[in-house]
Formats: sequence, C-alpha cells, structure tokens
Amino acid sequence: MYNVFLLITSLFFLSCGLQKNLNYSSDYITPIQDFKKNENILELDYNNEKNWAFRSDLHDFNKIMPKNYKYNNEEIFDVSVFYIHPTTLFSSTSWNADTSHFSNNKLIDLCLDNQASIFAGLSYLYVPHYREMHIYSYTDTINGIKAFNVAYNDILLSFKSFLKHIKTDKFIIVSHSQGTNHAKRLINEYIYPNKDLLDRLVLSYLIGMDITSNEMFIDLCEDPNQLHCFLNWRSFNDLYYPIDWNYGDNYTSINPITYSNNFLWSDKKKHKGILFPNKKIFFKKSLSARNEKGLLWVKFPKNIFINRFKRDSYHNADFNLYWVNIRHNLINRLEGL
Repeated sequence: MYNVFLLITSLFFLSCGLQKNLNYSSDYITPIQDFKKNENILELDYNNEKNWAFRSDLHDFNKIMPKNYKYNNEEIFDVSVFYIHPTTLFSSTSWNADTSHFSNNKLIDLCLDNQASIFAGLSYLYVPHYREMHIYSYTDTINGIKAFNVAYNDILLSFKSFLKHIKTDKFIIVSHSQGTNHAKRLINEYIYPNKDLLDRLVLSYLIGMDITSNEMFIDLCEDPNQLHCFLNWRSFNDLYYPIDWNYGDNYTSINPITYSNNFLWSDKKKHKGILFPNKKIFFKKSLSARNEKGLLWVKFPKNIFINRFKRDSYHNADFNLYWVNIRHNLINRLEGL
C-alpha cells in the first residue's frame, strides 16, 4: 500500500511538466530587472553535442524507457522526432536559461523519461537544449515576449541543425507546454511555407497549450490513423472549467485514448496504463476521458490512493496518463507511412 502512495505522489509532484499556476513566493526566484537584449545575443552551436539533451546517434534510448514496458518486438520506423520540452526554469534572476542550465538538469531528464520516451525506439529521437524563458514570462508578458523570442530562436536554429543531421526523409514534431508555444510558431512560420518540409512533416503532437480551430495552418487529426495533421489536448479533472485557461467551442482537443474529437467518454477498458516517474507503468484500464470545449476531462477510478491526489489540472501529466495509448497509436499511424 505504501508503495502505491509513493507512486501517486511522484506522478503529481515530480512529472516534468509542472503546474502552469505557480505560487511566486520565496520558494521561486524570479527576475528582478527588465529583459536585457545583449545578454543572449550569441547563437548556440548545435554542432556541439552538449547542446543536445538527447540524440539517437549519441545516446542509448533504452535508458529512458519504462522499466516494465515490453518493447522487444517493436521496430524502429524510418522517421525522426524533434521534441521540445516544457518549462524547467522556475528559480532564476534571468529571463532565459543559460547553458549552465543544460548540465545535470533533473527536470529535463524527467521530461525525457516521461514524455520523449514515448517516441524512443520507434524513431530517431532528437531533443535540443534551448535557452527557455522563465516561467514568470507568462505573468510579465512585456519582458516575457522578449524572453520567448530568445528561446524560439534557439528552437529554430536547433531545428535547422536537426534537418541536417537526420538520415530520414520524414519527421515528427513533439512538444509540451512552453515547448508547444515554440512548436506552433515553428510550424506556421517556418515549416508550412516550405512545401518540401511540410510534405515531410507526418505528425505534430502539440500538447498542453490551447489551440483555436483556425490557429494552425495544418489540419487537426480527427481519425486514429490519420497522418499529416496535429494532435492537441490539455488534461483537467472531470467537470472542471479552469478560470486561467482559454476554452470554448472554437478550441481543439483530441482524446488520447480514442483519438477522436467527439464528446463521448472513453471506455476504461481501452486505457492502457499510467507511466509514473519511477519509470514504471501501472493502473491499466483505470481512466476515462472526454473532450469538452477544448479541454480534456479525465475521470479517475474510485481508488482511495488516487483520490487523495486528485487536482483540478493534470497539466503535469499530459503524457504520463496515456503513455501506452499514445505509443500504440503512434505505431498504428506509422505503419501507414
């Protein structure tokens, strides 16, 4: 029983995508001066291996896979993945991370384990480090947009390097939270205008941020086997309408259990398990989910341990809750290439 208690605790407090709403108290250091442009004028060299958190040609994907997931019979597809991790900069006097933030960063490691691992072993995975903006940039948007531009420029530069490195013709974009803000811009401004790049982009997982129905220039995935489209969801507790997130009939959402955009609850029998930050998968057939006005409502079983850790937002677990479902659906989609 105590082990289950620890597992639930770790899911909701240690997953890599932390809560969007943070209490900016003494626990978190925030920038005290306005953004200074000259602090981040030098470009990062993505020929330098240290500026990559993970690269399939440099790192062993087995190290980030769940310990109890059987993948011996799975095969790698001829496709590469460019994954943009969420915010991990919470305590800093700077508006952007510097390169020291890249070294021995446990939060970024958790992002690899909990999110990027879905695509490991099925694709050639590339994860750039970037000078992400401080979480406080979402509050102070005047300085925040300047910090966002610095971070995005790193993403654009690393993506260009990614295209030069990969040996595959096809690629996938994967992102969460702040990473999705950058991915949306990358797709609309850089990939979409280039027909060759657009044809090579087979899927986009734009998770954890709101997207309006006419915001993206590429199509929403509305079929479980569809390619050349994007997926989007944001996980919240059943019946919860957030006061600090956008939602409505013009916002997109795909159910990551059924891969439809209808408003029906998924069958718990179709849920294939939750990945916990101890890198083990538990609680198969435990969740139901449904789309509601651009939100994904999640219904948990009546379990005394899970109930103790219910919260309004499951932003931090947007991948963990459906890890196996996402991976199996990805395999089905890629078999159609």
